[in-house]
Formats: sequence, C-alpha cells, structure tokens
Amino acid sequence: MITLSRLNGSVVAINPDLITWIDVTPDTTVSLLGGDKIIVREPLEEVIGAIIEFRRAVSEWPRSVSEGTLRYLHQHPDRTASQRQSSRPPGRGSVPPPRSIGPNRT
Repeated sequence: MITLSRLNGSVVAINPDLITWIDVTPDTTVSLLGGDKIIVREPLEEVIGAIIEFRRAVSEWPRSVSEGTLRYLHQHPDRTASQRQSSRPPGRGSVPPPRSIGPNRT
C-alpha cells in the first residue's frame, strides 16, 4: 500500500495495483479500477515515486522457489547435504523395477 494525503489533509492508503491512471488538472487525481477517484496533495512525480518504491519493496522477496531455498540453506549452514538426504522418505526418487509383460518366453 502507498499512503497519500487528500486535499483536506486526511491520509489514505491505496493499493497501487488498483490505480488505472493519474491525471493532473491542476490537482493530482488518482483513478481506481472501481471508478473511484481520489484527489491528493502530492504531485504526479511523488505518487509515481511511491509506486516505484512499493514495487521495489515487494520484489525483494525470492523470485523463485529455488532462489528461496538457496537463501534458506545459506542462512542455515548446519543443514548439510547428508542431513537433507536422510530426511527423505525411503524409496523416494528411486526408479521402480521393470514389470514383466505377459508370460516369460525363452
């Protein structure tokens, strides 16, 4: 969420994902998906800066499962590869024996 100030000074928190467009005539008007419009004190550049800052903060989380796993393992070096292997249930990852099809012919 980003926080902006209405013209009367009250603070409003807005989900940037719901902003459809921003107009400056001369006040900064933020239009939302549902059709609501909010007139705010901040200039256009400041609203855009708040949205960019929000997006950067959100993107600091791991972008993939493997990246998150690597970060976890780096932060927990006591979990060695042998400990991870031994925690696996038996038979997991193994290839099943081939099945015979029909009677054996020689």
